[in-house]
Amino acid sequence: MRLDRSHNRSSRRVPTRVALSLVATLLLLTGQSAVAQATWLVESLIPEVISIRVPTTTIAFDLDQATYPPARFPARYPATQPTGGVLPVQVFSNADGLWSLMLEVPDLLSETGTTLVPASQVLYRVNGGLWLHADGTPQIVYSHDGATVGWLEIRIEFALELDGSEKAGNYLINAIVSASREPGF
Repeated sequence: MRLDRSHNRSSRRVPTRVALSLVATLLLLTGQSAVAQATWLVESLIPEVISIRVPTTTIAFDLDQATYPPARFPARYPATQPTGGVLPVQVFSNADGLWSLMLEVPDLLSETGTTLVPASQVLYRVNGGLWLHADGTPQIVYSHDGATVGWLEIRIEFALELDGSEKAGNYLINAIVSASREPGF
């Protein structure tokens, strides 16, 4: 009697699907898997920006009979609005180079539009520095070289200097704050 060895061989063979599955499992377990890959170039464009934020508020000088008229002129009165007379201005820049913050304080006008107090009687100071007189034109009040880290807060404080010749009434200030990057940087 002769044994058919080919029959024994085929009965010992593991089906192909099971064998491939076992090989794949072993490769995954050992970290040696065949992975198909595709790559893309991801590009982002963040524009150069200089931006400012200011609260929507009115700069007010409320004089009362307890403090006005003063014992002598000229007399300085701090702004009563915003709270403490300080306007917080926030600036953000992500660009290299020099940028400036400008403040323009025009003449104070009556509610009817008549000039009553010249701009030079409005005082301002930045971050607790020296008091300066406004002059009715844009004045650079702060400069910075390079990008800010997040929003940079600059505090502008206002006061009104009265010499005694001002007429009674409500005065309006239309102060303008702007920021610009210096050309060529």
